[in-house]
Amino acid sequence: MSWKTQNKRRPGAYFNVVGKGNNNNGTDIGRTLLPVGTQLNWGAKGIIKLNSDSNFKALLGHDIDEPELQTLHEVLKGANTVLLLNNNDGIAATANDESLPWAFTAKYPGTVGNDLHVTVQKSDSKVIVSTLLGSRIVDQQDVNVDKPESIMSNDYILVKLTDRTTPTSPTTQDSDDNSKAPIVKPTSLNPLADLQHDVTVDLTGGTTTPVDISDLLNDALETEDYDVATTAGFPIDSPLHKKLVDEIKHLREDNDIKVRGVVPYTGDKVNYEGISTVANGVILGDGTELDATVAAGFFAGASSSANAAKSLTYVEYPDAISAYPKFSNDRTIEALENGEIVFTTKRNETVVIEQDINSLTKVTAEKPVFFSKNRVVRTMDTIVTNTKRTFEDMFIGKITNSSTGRDLFKANRVSYLQSLADANVISDFKEDDISIEAGNDRDSILVNLAVKPLDSMEKLYMTMVVQ
Repeated sequence: MSWKTQNKRRPGAYFNVVGKGNNNNGTDIGRTLLPVGTQLNWGAKGIIKLNSDSNFKALLGHDIDEPELQTLHEVLKGANTVLLLNNNDGIAATANDESLPWAFTAKYPGTVGNDLHVTVQKSDSKVIVSTLLGSRIVDQQDVNVDKPESIMSNDYILVKLTDRTTPTSPTTQDSDDNSKAPIVKPTSLNPLADLQHDVTVDLTGGTTTPVDISDLLNDALETEDYDVATTAGFPIDSPLHKKLVDEIKHLREDNDIKVRGVVPYTGDKVNYEGISTVANGVILGDGTELDATVAAGFFAGASSSANAAKSLTYVEYPDAISAYPKFSNDRTIEALENGEIVFTTKRNETVVIEQDINSLTKVTAEKPVFFSKNRVVRTMDTIVTNTKRTFEDMFIGKITNSSTGRDLFKANRVSYLQSLADANVISDFKEDDISIEAGNDRDSILVNLAVKPLDSMEKLYMTMVVQ
């Protein structure tokens, strides 16, 4: 957390990140938190972890190219992992046909479950059990007629053996010799053995009762492990955008959790280095028009995957052929000065991120102009996050707060910071740039660190003399 005086009660690492200079113009990454902006009517409530190889139909009830997953599709163009926040809840569809030994229940609640069907086809000593979603076969199993219990639940339907297969009471065979024990003839009911024709059952009764996405988002922002959170896909006037902005500020300032947020530009100036706002959208190669609310998803995904040595300036938007709308030169400059992300059409029908900036526009001594560059912010966040985790994992409660212990922590940090310098993340680092002293309390230390984050080339000024 940030600190003003050395008066913290809880063990932990507390950070202040401020700028110094004039006002001139390593962790695992790639995880984007995305609340759903459309009702999916299927899937687990809460966080669903997804990547480009996920079975979207099974997990979300829709294919990745369907309109319901349009924003997710764009986020996955840049993110390694998407933590999709699903607000689906309700009643799961069911089916229980008397001619079969099984009861079927949709794996998730929601109306999509009403599109599930199960067909059972007799084939000699086996039955072929097929699960269909609509007209598509999504699971198929061969089950021995004498072993109905061998059927397995699948990604869409939970299967339970019913009491229609429960053994009946034993029967005894008459014997002339009453001194002998009766012969037990166990019998059982097995509808599969008596099946005379194919059977199709339809799951019904599935309902959707969505929960408040706002409540789910509050909890996810506080508890999940992600790099960037976005409200892409929600209408411009959704109150969720401001809620995300406020929570990201709270996490960064009060808890030292250095996550970032991406929202479409709503007309309100955010003026914060942890939030990027997206001003326009793109047109894809197939003619699909994506406004800023959806295109913000791509920038969020790409931002979550960018490390401290990478800038997203002039990074191409995959599959896009034109900005939507296209901004004039003056409008582009205006948007950049307002701290907005702009998509720009370049040659050969390619679209790029004009400049990798955040919404910070009010420059101060503690937040110089370079705080508005996302690569610089990622560098600062990386150093804070790595230092926090190292201190918590290796030093809290384990190392004595003596000059020797403090020297160990300094050596660890010097080695780490030197690795950043070697990777061209920071420049001119010297061992004297970090000092570690005893704090006011016996269990505290005070760290002072000066770093110079590097940025990427973005402007070329050339004078050519022709003779």
